[in-house]
Amino acid sequence: MDITAELDAMRVDVQGCALVAYTDLSSQLVLSTSAAANPVQEEMNALSQAAHLALDGAIAEGAAVSWGGETPAELAFLMTGAEVRLFLRSPANSSEALIAVCAPDVDLERAVSEARATLARIGGQG
Repeated sequence: MDITAELDAMRVDVQGCALVAYTDLSSQLVLSTSAAANPVQEEMNALSQAAHLALDGAIAEGAAVSWGGETPAELAFLMTGAEVRLFLRSPANSSEALIAVCAPDVDLERAVSEARATLARIGGQG
């Protein structure tokens, strides 16, 4: 299975998705990327750090207080007028996640569905 090919397929299938990356949350390193334009390393580092904060770090810890759970966050969004950043934890390996950077009008339900399917294929579950 080719991770980059899976990321490419998701980026093409989700209209308005400019970048999809597969990251290791514990090391905060991007493992593979598919992008419409060639991203700079600093941007990739920042995305991986944001995924860590949203799923394992301070943002996730603060949100967990409101739902009263010990379960780590599975899904998070950072939304601005310019873009939507989706962070989804891998069900096969909780230290890995998928990041998608999309247009603000992206179909979120479709993006999340495609992200889940992509992670399942990457993790050998689909």
